[in-house]
Amino acid sequence: GTFQLCAHDLGKVTLDSSELPIVIIHTQGQQIIEDKKINALMEIKYNGANNITYVNDSANIYNGNIGIEIRGATSASYPQRPYGLETRDTSGANNNVSIVGMPAENDWVLLSNFNDRSLIRNPLAFKLFGDMGNYSVRTQLCEVLVDTNYKGIYMLGEKIKRDSGRV
Repeated sequence: GTFQLCAHDLGKVTLDSSELPIVIIHTQGQQIIEDKKINALMEIKYNGANNITYVNDSANIYNGNIGIEIRGATSASYPQRPYGLETRDTSGANNNVSIVGMPAENDWVLLSNFNDRSLIRNPLAFKLFGDMGNYSVRTQLCEVLVDTNYKGIYMLGEKIKRDSGRV
């Protein structure tokens, strides 16, 4: 017979720096759940292409309030969970902001790459579809931490919706 070892817990990964944007979600002691956004804080740090961004750098892309929930059906059960989030102002209202060059909006997604170890399937499909003259969501690979726990490389992108800067 064939023997396979499947490791689900690879231990704690510590992220110090990256060439990708770093997204840090601060849940303030809450658990992120499905179907209902919790109030949280988010920092996004990015020093640009070909530059190193450090976890301890100041939040130069976004630093503020968000609502965040687990999104997806099947993917919501993966160890690397996908998230839906909206940027908010201090009163909790929608806050349209531009993130890493994407048009200003308040609805965003952090797509899990759990089933794509190459990290290229979705970005390639989105780019090819856009290059064929269609609207395609803009995305950016990023490192994600929830509180102090490293969650892996995600794809930050626009939530598909009708809007002047989207569909």
